[in-house]
Amino acid sequence: MGAADEQDREDGQGWLTTAEVRRIWPQIRPSSIRAVARANRVRTSGAPSPDLTREPTYHAADVRRVAARIARGEADVAPWQRADSDTARDDATPGPPVRQPVRWGPENVPGLVLLAIIVVLILWGLTSGDNHGTGTVFVR
Repeated sequence: MGAADEQDREDGQGWLTTAEVRRIWPQIRPSSIRAVARANRVRTSGAPSPDLTREPTYHAADVRRVAARIARGEADVAPWQRADSDTARDDATPGPPVRQPVRWGPENVPGLVLLAIIVVLILWGLTSGDNHGTGTVFVR
């Protein structure tokens, strides 16, 4: 970068990478940077990011303007987008344990017995000589 680029950044001009915006907006969750920028009308550049991540770059003056609005609580930021909100803390705490799939064991015996009885009754009904009127009689 040249001296002109450095001067532009100091004057609030130029473009910032997502990593730089994260440092300026520590109250915003990293996954919400784009949404917050869009909601608060931060200009983005269509040019590729200097760090080659293909992420947009953000206008430095807009980022600083929104940083001041975030600090005052005036920015358009949803509670779940804030890193310092109750919602963010709830997301960081572990949830209930994931239920493991049921294995074959003693707790399955009653269901298996019932299933076996039903299968036996169906097979017995299909193979018995007299289907009690449920079968079709073919007449020659």
